[in-house]
Amino acid sequence: MEVVSQVIKMLYRIRFWLIAIPVLTTLYAIQKTSNLERYYEVNTTLYTGIASGYSVESGLESSRTDWFAINNGMDNLISILKSKSTLREVSFRLYTQHMILGDTLKDNNYITAENYRRLLRITPRDVKALIDKTSAEKTIENLKSYEKASPDNFVYGLFNWYHVHYSYSALSKIEVKRVFNSDMLEIKYSANDPGIAYNTLLILNEEIVNQYALLRYGETNNVVDYFKNELEIISKKLRQTEDALTEYYIENKVINYDEQTKIISAQSRDYDLLYNDALLRFSGSTDMVKELEVKIKDQTQLIENNTIFIDKLNAVNSLTNHIARIEMYKRDSISSYSALLEDYKSRLKVAENDLRRISNEIGEKRYTKDGIATTVYVDQWIAETINKTKALAELKVMEEVKKGMDAQYVTFSPIGSTLKRMERDIGFLEHSYLSTLQSLNTALMRQKTLQMTSANLKPINPPLFPVSAIPTARKYIVGSTFVGTFILLLAFFILVELLDRTVRDRRRAERLIPAKVLGAFPQKQKIRYRAFNSEYERIATAYLANVIVPYLNPVMRPDIINFISTDEDAGKSTLISFLQEFWTERGLRVRVISWHDNITSESRDFILSNNLSQLYDYENEDIIIVEHKPVKYSAIPVGLLREASLNLLLVRADKVWKDIDKIAFDRLKEQVEDTPIMLYLTNTKREAAESFLGLLPPHSKSRSVFYRLKQFGLTSK
Repeated sequence: MEVVSQVIKMLYRIRFWLIAIPVLTTLYAIQKTSNLERYYEVNTTLYTGIASGYSVESGLESSRTDWFAINNGMDNLISILKSKSTLREVSFRLYTQHMILGDTLKDNNYITAENYRRLLRITPRDVKALIDKTSAEKTIENLKSYEKASPDNFVYGLFNWYHVHYSYSALSKIEVKRVFNSDMLEIKYSANDPGIAYNTLLILNEEIVNQYALLRYGETNNVVDYFKNELEIISKKLRQTEDALTEYYIENKVINYDEQTKIISAQSRDYDLLYNDALLRFSGSTDMVKELEVKIKDQTQLIENNTIFIDKLNAVNSLTNHIARIEMYKRDSISSYSALLEDYKSRLKVAENDLRRISNEIGEKRYTKDGIATTVYVDQWIAETINKTKALAELKVMEEVKKGMDAQYVTFSPIGSTLKRMERDIGFLEHSYLSTLQSLNTALMRQKTLQMTSANLKPINPPLFPVSAIPTARKYIVGSTFVGTFILLLAFFILVELLDRTVRDRRRAERLIPAKVLGAFPQKQKIRYRAFNSEYERIATAYLANVIVPYLNPVMRPDIINFISTDEDAGKSTLISFLQEFWTERGLRVRVISWHDNITSESRDFILSNNLSQLYDYENEDIIIVEHKPVKYSAIPVGLLREASLNLLLVRADKVWKDIDKIAFDRLKEQVEDTPIMLYLTNTKREAAESFLGLLPPHSKSRSVFYRLKQFGLTSK
């Protein structure tokens, strides 16, 4: 309750400050915001189709919703919308549009006349010369060519400085946010020109599609081009390797390597069997011929020396050789040698018959030593000789064929490993080709998906030209100015209240000093209540006289009241004169002893005195009032303090309670011991004096009500 009372009193004390200063600052804010710039807000909703839009992969059974990728895609799109590259293009196009379509005399749907005039004033002549009124694209191209990263370049600074409409700092205020978890983005922008706000979002809607397509296509186009180039390189290598394989087949006369090697192996096996058979026959015939030659030695010499026989034998050998070759060739050739073979066989039979005939004609000895006819041996010898000759011819042919077979082995052995290596290279290239082709198809599918996604970027709520400005913050500014000033002022006074060491009123005095306050004497009113000054003095004097009475006990001697102060101008003399007059009117004998007239505080008698009677003689006084010199200039003897009925320390309420005052008061408290020492406040404000004196005049109804409220008389009458 005490705290609440103090708060109420403080608020009442600073009421004029709490009202006047906030009102003045509020009036100032009203005046300053009278021409507050008005802004126009435009919004649009952009459908992206990233989450629910149809793509090439939507129809696949394996496709599933990747929310992380969707959220990442939305974040990327928002970043592209807010990126410097996008806003830079918007800035160029917006500036070009205004320079081409602006009008200095009247507002239009692109820019107001006032803003256009400002724009013309800041645009240099050389930049104006770049404006092509017939082509916006040509103008943008000219501006970009003119732009250089220099603080002196106007076009560069238009976006990088702080222009209110074309700079990055202005365009970055475009608000982009996702509508919940949907595919839509809500875009807001406000400017002090309705046409600029409207056209900024129109251009942004067009530019975001271009920027998004450029960035996203750039990703996939590079990948697609890479796979196309790789596919072309692999395809070329594959064709070259296949052509090399074909040429190798032709060069080495290979049609089917596996089948050809099988046939060569089979022929080699057959030729080996025939060769062995011919070799057996040749060996057998050779042995028989040698054995028969022993038995018919003479006849064989005749026969061998016979030229005709030799010719016929050579003819048999030649014909046998031809027949063996033809029979060998018939095994691997598709050509027909049947007629020639039959001719050779018939000629061979004739030659054999001629040999037999010649052998029969030759021979003088018909019998051997054993008595056996030589004709039988000769016939056998001739037959075996013919067989030997035929076997020898076959062996020669077989040896030639064997050499050919060995040559084929030598030829086909490296061909096999080379073919496998070339086929392995072709297989690797085919696998690489198919893998690259699959990657290319994936990239093309991704590219088509991005194309479909970019095609989905459409404004479902296009920007609308604003016809009215959004409400300004003037009311908020004015209201916040009043409230803020009030709070700051209140905080300042609270801080002052906590830190201020001015005595001011009873509660602060008892907290700062500390000691009990006996009363308060109001200061003189100078303007409004100056007619009541004498009344205030009378009431305050009467109160002080009444509160002093309980401390008086004039039984043995007069009551001594010491009026003490720590500093000058405490009002002791004035207050003593009022008390003396008040008590004298009521028949009391009052004597006043003042340091101004009677007391010499520097004298030896005063300094060493133990009581007042040692300095002055009593004359039947009832009350002796002693006014002492301020204690910070002169000490008061302990005896004079202790013999008094009351020691009254006067403190000015409008003065600060200094450290030196505190030290002096603490010393006084130690000196008086049990003698009462009280505080009395002088020069107080009227409200502080009312704590002791009650409601002071004038007693108006409003003052009476407030006084009751201040005293928490909430239901009193």
